[in-house]
Amino acid sequence: MNVTKRQMEIVKAAIQVIAQQGYEKLTTKNLAFSLGITDAALYRHFDSKKDLIRMILCYFEHISCEVIQRINAQQLSPIEKVRSFVMDRYELFSQDPDLAMVMFSEELFKNDHSFEEYLLSIMHIHRDEVMGYIMQGQRDGTIRDDLNPMHLFRIVVGSMRLMVTQWNFSKHAFDLNTEGQAQLDTIIKLIEVKK
Repeated sequence: MNVTKRQMEIVKAAIQVIAQQGYEKLTTKNLAFSLGITDAALYRHFDSKKDLIRMILCYFEHISCEVIQRINAQQLSPIEKVRSFVMDRYELFSQDPDLAMVMFSEELFKNDHSFEEYLLSIMHIHRDEVMGYIMQGQRDGTIRDDLNPMHLFRIVVGSMRLMVTQWNFSKHAFDLNTEGQAQLDTIIKLIEVKK
């Protein structure tokens, strides 16, 4: 991801504005105020609000790809790869609750079809990797092979999305990492081949 330090500051400030005030409050005036700069200074870094939203998605994609590369560089079992991917998401969102609010906000993406397509392409990266881990585990006999890999992916990632959404709606009333770990342990018990 090729961005300047100032562009990254703007991206993070925009995520905070969206998460705490809503997408409609992401105006150049509000964003400039939160950064302590002029409206004109923002336009030196982003041509439009749409350009800024696209950069937020690019930021999320970059984080995801870094995690996948790190997981794939390690000698982990397929189940441990699934665990690493999911627990990294919980850790990321625990450290940056605003990012969790924005990435799971349908409001943000419904107004522009290109945003939906971009987010879907990021989801497909996740799908392809996690399904790859699942299918590898099915081939090596560590994950049940009588279960559809796509369904398992949806159970693993869908349950994570629900957990994060509940955490956001409850104003972080529970420890996301602890609850996420317990939920993932349950899923792994269901899909792992007992030896």
